[in-house]
Amino acid sequence: MSEVRNNQDEKNAKKEHGEGINSVKDQEYLESSIESSGAETETDVNSKTESEEVADQEEEKTDVEEPMALTKEELAALRKKAEERDSFLDQLLRAKAEFMNYQKRMHKENESTAQFAIQNLILDLFPELDNFDRALKLADNSKDIDKFVEGIKLVEDQLFKVLGKYGVKSMETVGKAFDPNLHEAVMEEENNELPHHTITDELQRGFLLKERVIRPSKVKVSKRTVEEEETEDV
Repeated sequence: MSEVRNNQDEKNAKKEHGEGINSVKDQEYLESSIESSGAETETDVNSKTESEEVADQEEEKTDVEEPMALTKEELAALRKKAEERDSFLDQLLRAKAEFMNYQKRMHKENESTAQFAIQNLILDLFPELDNFDRALKLADNSKDIDKFVEGIKLVEDQLFKVLGKYGVKSMETVGKAFDPNLHEAVMEEENNELPHHTITDELQRGFLLKERVIRPSKVKVSKRTVEEEETEDV
């Protein structure tokens, strides 16, 4: 009786063991099936997304490449703007050409003015040159030197009046302090009675043209001795 029971138990155990094996295999198969189905689903989603992006890009490309159709009014407005542009460009080129011609004309006028700028001055000097000629003729026929000198001084005064008419005047120098902007010192002489570098003599007259130095005066200036300078410093 006990043997029969043991056999029955072994059969049940084998049956249970076999069912356990089958259940494990079934579970593994089910899991692998779920994973593969999930991967296929994800692949389908990705491929779908990529296809949609490609379709969108092609649609955008089509939109860009298609030319815009213009109406008659828009074409007419573009033609009008092009005509205005051409008109402005033509005016600019004409103005440039006129300005270049003006520059050339002014350059020629300036050259002509520079060449004949002293014409009036020369015309005013002619009478004084005539007076010099008369003074020289009188000197040949007369032995009165005093009258000759007086005549020369009169002519000189008249010459300076003509120069003054054009803004030219001579500079006063003797007794003035030496100024390198106005004077040119060509000689020095020792003199302790005057301040150092006081003009004592004028060797060549200097002139101003409307307060501008056109020729500096050549002068002789005083120079104090070293002993006098040291005494003053003490």
